[in-house]
Amino acid sequence: MALLGPFLISLLLFLLFFGNGACVEVTVPSDPVMQQIGSDVELPCHYKTSVDKNFMLEWRFAPGSTSPDHGKQMVYFTNNVLYKPGSQSEQISLIQDPPTLGDASILLKNIRASDAGTYICDVNNPPDFYGTSSGLIQLTVLMPPSAPVCQGTTSASVGSDVKLTCNSSEGVPAPVYSWTLLDSKVAVPVSNMVQNDRTGSLILRNVSLAFAGTYQCVSSNELGQHNCQITLHVTGKENIQTHFLLRFPLTLSQVMSDSGGWCSSPFLSRTAGIVRRHLQAHVAGMTAWSAVTFPPKRYLLIYSHWHVFELLGWQEINHYVVRLPQ
Repeated sequence: MALLGPFLISLLLFLLFFGNGACVEVTVPSDPVMQQIGSDVELPCHYKTSVDKNFMLEWRFAPGSTSPDHGKQMVYFTNNVLYKPGSQSEQISLIQDPPTLGDASILLKNIRASDAGTYICDVNNPPDFYGTSSGLIQLTVLMPPSAPVCQGTTSASVGSDVKLTCNSSEGVPAPVYSWTLLDSKVAVPVSNMVQNDRTGSLILRNVSLAFAGTYQCVSSNELGQHNCQITLHVTGKENIQTHFLLRFPLTLSQVMSDSGGWCSSPFLSRTAGIVRRHLQAHVAGMTAWSAVTFPPKRYLLIYSHWHVFELLGWQEINHYVVRLPQ
């Protein structure tokens, strides 16, 4: 029993100083807090504890992808005095001042891109050493894309490949990129254009003279968009035929009345002379192939007769260069 004396005394002292200590429970949002650049945002932090003279509140900030362990102090409250060290001091205010009634939330004003990162709310109230005394809040600052920069090859030879790039240095959510060839009279084959809407790259394969022109890249997200342009010059001679894709309405009666499948049109008579047409079918939506003579070259003409079955005239919808051997 004599040996138990010191042990019992130590146990009693421990219970006296620590046994009555209550839990500190800090609650913060589990999902990231998102707010648009230039606006104000509240970072919620609530706690449960029996506040006394030893109560302390601390907020730390770890910018970007910095580990929370390396967060720097931005708010410190103790002995009823508030301290705001750091570069964000002018932006910060307490939602409840003093923060001694369970609400340790802060308001961050006029947020900037550099305010994105992890915020740590830490409540200490000795002798309350149990529970969860801190919480992490991830702040995402939403912003439209910055003006993109277009780069890449500006001069290429016929038959070569060309790579163009487009990039916005800022933008949350991440921008989506799209490329178009402006003011083109000839539609470039889609199969010769490989673009990545996430990285902003555009690869033009086996370029022809039809690829020359001004390319525009649009960088966009939910908050806005910007664009940039780059001009491509293509030089050299093409040892291939040029082919056009044309679509026009056609009446079944006119086709059947043409003796032997031959006919002439005022439009083609002025432009190309005689057209030889061979229908694959006479149902709306089917495709027919024709060879049109443009002395001294031959061009491939592809057309579809529409469900309206009315001859509205030869109306060119689109055409493009197809690279085929002679």
